[in-house]
Amino acid sequence: MRANFAMPVPVPSTSGDDAGPPEAGLAARVAAGPGPWDGEEWLDGLRRESIPESLLAGGAIAAAAAAGHAHKQERALNAEVTALCLVTGALFPVLGYDSVLALVFGMPGVPVRPGTPVPAGPAYSKARGRHGEAPARAMFGADAARTDIPAGQDGTAFGLEITQIDGTTLELFNDPLLAEEFGVPASGAKPLLRLVGLLHSGTRRWKAAVIGRYLDGENTLADGLRDAFGPGQLNLADRGFLSMDRWIRFSGTGAHLLWRVRNDAKSVPFKTLHVLKDGSELVLLRESDGMRARRRKAAGDLALPSLPDTTARLICFTVLTRTRSGRVKTTQVRLLTTLLDPDLCPAAELAVLYQKRWLIEIAFLHLKKTVRGTGRVLRGRSAALVRQEAWALLLAHNMIAGLAARAAATAGLAPGEITFTAVLSLARAAITAGTCCPHCHKRPASENAPLAGLDTAIAALPPSRVGRQRTSGRTAAERRKWISEPADYTLTIVPSNLPKTDVSPGS
Repeated sequence: MRANFAMPVPVPSTSGDDAGPPEAGLAARVAAGPGPWDGEEWLDGLRRESIPESLLAGGAIAAAAAAGHAHKQERALNAEVTALCLVTGALFPVLGYDSVLALVFGMPGVPVRPGTPVPAGPAYSKARGRHGEAPARAMFGADAARTDIPAGQDGTAFGLEITQIDGTTLELFNDPLLAEEFGVPASGAKPLLRLVGLLHSGTRRWKAAVIGRYLDGENTLADGLRDAFGPGQLNLADRGFLSMDRWIRFSGTGAHLLWRVRNDAKSVPFKTLHVLKDGSELVLLRESDGMRARRRKAAGDLALPSLPDTTARLICFTVLTRTRSGRVKTTQVRLLTTLLDPDLCPAAELAVLYQKRWLIEIAFLHLKKTVRGTGRVLRGRSAALVRQEAWALLLAHNMIAGLAARAAATAGLAPGEITFTAVLSLARAAITAGTCCPHCHKRPASENAPLAGLDTAIAALPPSRVGRQRTSGRTAAERRKWISEPADYTLTIVPSNLPKTDVSPGS
């Protein structure tokens, strides 16, 4: 019926203390026949997304559905539902497949026909196989690219966005096929998947990641992150990632680099041009004949041209650690950076800034221990399913980190002041509370903005302590010998032991 022939019909109110059940209000509207209904707020409950969907970027589920699911016409475990199950399974790693399915099918807004029975665990296992790795990777990429997550002020320095790059490993089932595919660190050990990620400091979320085998080195996988670098970014990296070729390629994206360098004199191909006023040094990177020969051999191309001479800035400093019990330790650190101006970027400030590289280690801890759980291996029994689950795990971490970042911005706190573990617990509780009762199949009454209550609960959390300075042993034997204790740190800029050169770049 056209709008100009529609008759306005008064609709019984369903709001207030005397309101009846939602079904009664809907029945009254249907009985009233065609006509413009007074307001459509009541429809919000029918359109409401589940909390996992609300925590994802818009279009993330659609990106997974469009990335090659083999059975798009599946009524129950279609591409969208399978993607939602993957995310939920990553958020609730202790649940079996049957429990994950029951949880997902009890959520509002699940894209299935009304009355569809909850599938069994084996059906979901088959759906995961049909889903493959590509949809999970596409879903992670769509969510990682979002720009609506507020970043904390501690995520920038010198007007640049701070990021970190590093790698870690995840344990898999002790299966011969997985061991052959991914590799093992030692005979009899479990297979390992290797992951290298790029973390955004301001939100504690992963901007990009590369998933490979344990047999693949961190440097090989790190090369796959170059496209995620760009202008306006300042990247921090630990020693081991530096090579002259990688330095040139990554700095060529327009990103600034602040990478740690090994202390031995022969590990870096540069010499000092001159010493700057803040104690840092302008250095010349020049590829030696031996370096060129090794690079050509690795690439399988004996005609590769030499790398061009490159100028960078070297900052050498010592860290004096003094604990409450009187232990004293001195560590020497060398940083190489593309920030050449000592007036705009003083060496002492860059030395202090480098401690933010530790944020990625904390993110790996949250990913492997908090979200996945201590001592828990990935469920997948094939290479594709293992990678699929790793992408879902990264996505689950980003969802919780984004929730914490948004709550921190609302409360005027830094992201580090929001306890990641507490946010994860509150999110899990909210997801469970918002599902249908398994007995009466009724959904609990709640507001149509499910994240509002979750944000309120997170904002009520006591802020975490930040700025604590502690030290502990790096190895298991050292940690058994002494416990973590408060410490004072003193940074001192010192000269390097590099040879001097008068050769100008390109000569």
